[in-house]
Amino acid sequence: MGKALLMNTFIYYVQQTKIKQMKKLSFLLATLLIGGLMLTGCKKDNPQPTPDTPSTPTETTKTVVYTMDNVMKDSNSSATLTVSPYFHYTFKYKDADGTMVEVNDPTLPWTKEISVKTPFEAKLEGTVTYNENELPEEGLIIFGTLGSIKSGTSATPSQRASQFHARQQFLDFISTHADRVNYSFTLSVN
Repeated sequence: MGKALLMNTFIYYVQQTKIKQMKKLSFLLATLLIGGLMLTGCKKDNPQPTPDTPSTPTETTKTVVYTMDNVMKDSNSSATLTVSPYFHYTFKYKDADGTMVEVNDPTLPWTKEISVKTPFEAKLEGTVTYNENELPEEGLIIFGTLGSIKSGTSATPSQRASQFHARQQFLDFISTHADRVNYSFTLSVN
């Protein structure tokens, strides 16, 4: 009976050890299974990130027409006034890339047409020069800065020419209106 009890105790001990090992093995297998499920569950649908595309407003291309004219039609009398050849125009206009392009004493009328991306701030600015000695003492002198900027139906306001009947009359006018020899026009193109 002593041997049988010892043998039963030994068998019981071996079974208990196997059960503990089985529990440890089961716990280990369960941990591995759960960890594997967690890793595969965190996998993204699209493994390669897509670059963010910034939202930019659509650009529109429009035509801008710069003009320096030498003829004005008088709306009151239907007469045509041509600026006297004694005046010389030097001006700059804003090109499509934003640079100011200089034009020196062109033959009038002068026109420049460019295509721009909107929004764009069109600009035409310049100076009128003259030699006082070239102006006639008596006779008609027509002076004006007949510049304009147009884009579609938008345009800068119309400019007017002025008539003088003698050199001194013109010089008196310019001495009180010196700003008339400098001009600047801008037009927002959207």
